[in-house]
Amino acid sequence: MEVHDNFLPAEEFQNLSNCILSPEFDWHYLSGICSHDNPPGSFQFIHMFYDPDTGSQSPYLPVLNYTLEKLGVQSLRRIKSNLTPKSPEPFEGGFHIDFPHMKTSILYMNTNNGYTEFKNGDIVDSVENRMVVFDSNLEHQTVTCTDEKIRIVINFNYSTLFLK
Repeated sequence: MEVHDNFLPAEEFQNLSNCILSPEFDWHYLSGICSHDNPPGSFQFIHMFYDPDTGSQSPYLPVLNYTLEKLGVQSLRRIKSNLTPKSPEPFEGGFHIDFPHMKTSILYMNTNNGYTEFKNGDIVDSVENRMVVFDSNLEHQTVTCTDEKIRIVINFNYSTLFLK
């Protein structure tokens, strides 16, 4: 696992932040967070930048070109942004993997007391412009924030090498 602070240059990060926080950006309601057995009242909003399974390709995908280049993405599986609202107590979304046998990266869009917890006990705090890169087989879970109105991350699932 690698953690990179100030992953994007300030101007690039600001452009991305302005995009996803604009009133024109489409967020879609999803009941639950990561699993189907979430307690009543738990929910999040998502924006699917790219998902070939559903044919989703956001018109905002180009705003991520620099990030994809910096990550060394050669084969893209999915890019999804999650917006979780503040919760009275930290809520754990449930350990999971997004897709097996590739890379997963999470870009934290705002600083808050939420975090990503890994089943091995590692914790990555939500810090603006922090990127965590890890083997997608590592189980992880989102933990909501209690100190800010929202927590926003962008999840990238990809390969850096073409496998034959």
